[in-house]
Amino acid sequence: MKTKSESLDKVVSKRKTTKAQTNKEEANELTADSLLVKNLSETIESLKRELEVIKNQTMSNSVPQQQQPNNNIVNMVQPNEYIKVMSLIDNKLNLSTRDHGLGKTFSFEEFGETQDILYSDLMEINNHHRNFLEAGFYYILDDRVVALASKKEAYKKILTKEEIDKILNSDEAAISLFQKANPKQQEVVIKFIIKKIVNKETVDYNLIDKLSRVSGVNIIEKANATIEIKDNMMKEQQ
Repeated sequence: MKTKSESLDKVVSKRKTTKAQTNKEEANELTADSLLVKNLSETIESLKRELEVIKNQTMSNSVPQQQQPNNNIVNMVQPNEYIKVMSLIDNKLNLSTRDHGLGKTFSFEEFGETQDILYSDLMEINNHHRNFLEAGFYYILDDRVVALASKKEAYKKILTKEEIDKILNSDEAAISLFQKANPKQQEVVIKFIIKKIVNKETVDYNLIDKLSRVSGVNIIEKANATIEIKDNMMKEQQ
């Protein structure tokens, strides 16, 4: 009986041991599965954060480029906003909001003079003096308005006051700047040079010779003709 009892105890003990080992293995498997799920969850969350960052960067790079023309050009120029305008001719320049000098008139007395003009008035001036605008007789000192007037291409061939001054002061870039100008503005520059010769101001005759060849205008000859006319007028007044 003792032997059978011992054998039975061994069987029960063995079963308990086997069951405990099984439970331990199952517990280990559950722990491993939990760790795997946790790692996968963390990886997914990390990927979500990276995607969100990429999405935000894409939106910040693309949206302003699409909205910029409307926000910066159209919406920011108001009818009651003053726009700075400059005269680029040596003679008196009158700009009016209606044909034949009617409406509001803005008079510029000299080259480089600037005036502040309401945008609403400037739109009317641009409509009635389109030839002056495209010739560069007056210059709009506001890129937004130039864009709205669809004159960005025309302005590539219009010299600024600073560029005209460089030509008149014999800058090394004088010839290339002159060639950049449209024909009407080239005439304006030539008139400036003729005036300097007539007034006996210091001029660079080598530059004048080059400009004469580029433009096809004998600047010295025209200056001498102007001097002769001026002298004859003075004689008649005596």
